[in-house]
Amino acid sequence: MIHKGTKELESNRLLLCRVKEGDALEIFNGFVNQESFLYYANKEKRTLEEEVNSLKGIDSKYLNDDYYNWVIKLKDTNQIIGSINLKVEDINETVEFNYVIDERFWNKGYMSEALNLVKDYCLNELCVNRFQGGCCIENIASKRVMEKCNMQCEGILRNYIILSDGYHDMYMFSIINNK
Repeated sequence: MIHKGTKELESNRLLLCRVKEGDALEIFNGFVNQESFLYYANKEKRTLEEEVNSLKGIDSKYLNDDYYNWVIKLKDTNQIIGSINLKVEDINETVEFNYVIDERFWNKGYMSEALNLVKDYCLNELCVNRFQGGCCIENIASKRVMEKCNMQCEGILRNYIILSDGYHDMYMFSIINNK
């Protein structure tokens, strides 16, 4: 695995770039307090002050070449519509992704497009062995995103995710790098 950090990624419609402290208001006004995000991320509503504080010093995190955290922007308007981040496991050369997209932009193919950019970056440039992620089995839209990105469903992890209403089973998806 070759660490290169959070590099800007681009498709026809999207730009994936580093999160900045100045993004707090737009993130706050976007997805961070939407009911679906709060439920599936098992989080509580945030105030603007909490969002601002959560991004303080984020620039210093990007000094580490093993830190991967993008906001997803529409190329034509520069509007933030979501985010993707990676958890790195160096020993097994594996990255696990998490993503969110603003409900106002669901069902337009943006999340699949963004995840494909990150997947290709991880497999081709970072040379990861395994690119993986999962979703609560009730989250059919998220399952569909991973399927559209040609990831294989490996099975169900029972009682793996705890949400506000208790434990849920999780689909686990991955793609293996055939270097």
